[in-house]
Amino acid sequence: MTATTATTATTATRIASAGRPPGAGRGLAWFVRRQHRTAAWIALAVLAALCAELVWLRGAMTGYVAEHGLAATCSKDDCAAYAAAAEGFRLRYGGYLGYNVLLLEFLPVLAGMFVAGPVIARELESGTYKVAWTQSVSPLRWFAAKLGLPLAALLVGASVLSAVFTWTWRPVGHLDDGRLVDGSRWYEAFDALGPAPAAGVLFGAVLGALTGLLVKRTLPAMAVTAFACVLLYWPLTTVRPYLADPVTATRTTYLEVRPSGGMDSWNYERGTITASGGRLPGTDCHMAHVPTECLARHGGAGYYVDYHPAAHFQRLEWAQAGLVTAAACACAAGALWRMRRLGG
Repeated sequence: MTATTATTATTATRIASAGRPPGAGRGLAWFVRRQHRTAAWIALAVLAALCAELVWLRGAMTGYVAEHGLAATCSKDDCAAYAAAAEGFRLRYGGYLGYNVLLLEFLPVLAGMFVAGPVIARELESGTYKVAWTQSVSPLRWFAAKLGLPLAALLVGASVLSAVFTWTWRPVGHLDDGRLVDGSRWYEAFDALGPAPAAGVLFGAVLGALTGLLVKRTLPAMAVTAFACVLLYWPLTTVRPYLADPVTATRTTYLEVRPSGGMDSWNYERGTITASGGRLPGTDCHMAHVPTECLARHGGAGYYVDYHPAAHFQRLEWAQAGLVTAAACACAAGALWRMRRLGG
């Protein structure tokens, strides 16, 4: 009798489970992982390949630098050989560094397009979100699950890639005052170093989520997100030099105005100073045929330059990361407001 009862119970359980969808009872997070597993594996493979390329690049660059003595400043007797070796370095490795910088700069755009289209807008466009909302899953919980897992993966990937690139760039970023490879100075590769890529990906992903909720169509949401990311990048580059107090150098002769940090300093503003101490930014008296007459005509008494030495790099990086994170929080608040409207 006991064996018959047990057999009947097992059969009933199997019949009841037959009508349930695959993965039922495993939670919304399981469905999100399963839905994006192919994209996740592809992204992981790409990340591994990029990290391997950067490890190889660091070894190749440091080996070349050591072999040709590029870590030391050239003397008068061997400057021609030094210049030839530096040119060979640029031809061999300049393109690799440039491509990696460009990729890291566009990570926020790619992250935003992925979240806006495949993660959010596609669900709203196809109507599959209604299935979750009718199975005791609140709209906010659905949104948190849909955004949380991809966002965490994107942040981890961006942080790893940025850390490996910074490790690769560091041995050559300051060689020959940063002139060894065009575009390799710290302020030229700013958005590819330190916390900048992770903060940018956070902003891009949250902006993509907000855009997806507003547009509700996959391709238009991706296009709008890409356009918005690029558009909002320009104000960021404008305010960047003012995120930390600069150093100012003043001289009576233009050629004497040299930042103490040399070519590795970011000179973002030049101009003339008046006798009363006022400033005339962008005055080109140093290019005039008679600079002294130009200075007198503008009421100038000398020249100035505002710059950031390399020591300001970390300060500027974290200040920008904080600003971008604040913008991401604003977009997140907008996305939550929109989500409540959709679920109301």
